[in-house]
Amino acid sequence: MGKFRCQTVTQAIFLVAVLANGCSGDAMQSVVVNNLPKAGAFSVVNKGADIELQRSVVVEKREKNGWTRTEADVRLIGSCTESETGATRLVRRGETLVVVPWNGWSCDGQCPRPCRANIYLGPGEFRFVVMSADRRQRFVGPSFRLGPEPKN
Repeated sequence: MGKFRCQTVTQAIFLVAVLANGCSGDAMQSVVVNNLPKAGAFSVVNKGADIELQRSVVVEKREKNGWTRTEADVRLIGSCTESETGATRLVRRGETLVVVPWNGWSCDGQCPRPCRANIYLGPGEFRFVVMSADRRQRFVGPSFRLGPEPKN
């Protein structure tokens, strides 16, 4: 009987530890980056408390040795007419931000603008990474593929 009780208590402690760890934020991320049907289109969903996120989105490309940061200028903006104030953007609890899609170009990949040395970064496999304002949390989206440079 004592052996049964000891195993039951040990199992209960283990279960509590697993549940507590799962609710810490590591296993259940509060911010989710989702790909949308068109390659380069994505949304950011806040499933937790209000959070400040870096306005600049990291675009990574899969290389032979893993994921590498690109020079793409992608921003957390919902439209090309949105005025950006500051380096961060507040995303409220329950908010889904549909971000202006990225077309694969390095500097005018979301909204048309004059830029020098604009290059197409595809084809390849990419993913978006959104960072908390303090850069302590990374919210990594699923990968997607961009094809060859589009013809005009």
